[in-house]
Amino acid sequence: MTRPISTINQDVLLRPIISYAQASRIIEATIAFAREKNLLLSIVVLDTGGHVVSSARMDGAGFVTIEVARGKAFAVMATGGTSGEVLAKRYEENPMVWGNVASLGYGAPLLPARGSSPIYLDGALIGAVGASGAPSELDELAVRAGIAAIGAEDGPQ
Repeated sequence: MTRPISTINQDVLLRPIISYAQASRIIEATIAFAREKNLLLSIVVLDTGGHVVSSARMDGAGFVTIEVARGKAFAVMATGGTSGEVLAKRYEENPMVWGNVASLGYGAPLLPARGSSPIYLDGALIGAVGASGAPSELDELAVRAGIAAIGAEDGPQ
């Protein structure tokens, strides 16, 4: 939820964004979930501008999984907080479009896939998280565990 404030010469928009402390707790909880399930994941948390706030690659996780996780989270933010599950369905419906936009991210791929979710806190979109290294359904459950750790939701409530 963005709210304008007036200054002497201009209007400034303020919106909540995820903090490093929140992003770190999400990663810790996602890793805890992964360990319980014997998974090796990479996790990336982005702010609302699509910039990395925090990331981790568990020992033994494939080297490319960190970039895949970032691309999943980036797709969520680039589409205004659309979940990875919805994005994956959109890709299936229109692979030509999504296949061509994959390289549009600045420094990150744009990967519409399960295993990524927006992060909503008190009804406001504050960031996104993506995970990679397991089947997408498990990546998705892992990021949901991380989001829940900070009392946030994976959609507007």
